[in-house]
Amino acid sequence: MKRASNSYRLQLIKEVATRQERLHSGDPLATYIQNLLDEQPDIDKNIENNQRFSGCHFDDHAGGWVSDKWGMK
Repeated sequence: MKRASNSYRLQLIKEVATRQERLHSGDPLATYIQNLLDEQPDIDKNIENNQRFSGCHFDDHAGGWVSDKWGMK
């Protein structure tokens, strides 16, 4: 695995520090907003796996868009 760049690591540290500051600030609004940011919305989980577009469909196993005219052999 490649090492993360210095700027990427610095950004991660900054995000963690900001998050901790919001959670422990004692400000209920800041805590509420941080909790909203941390939640994983159900919308992302319900994305349709077999999307169709112009005679093609997205196939995770094939790694991309596949023509509807192609069949399994």
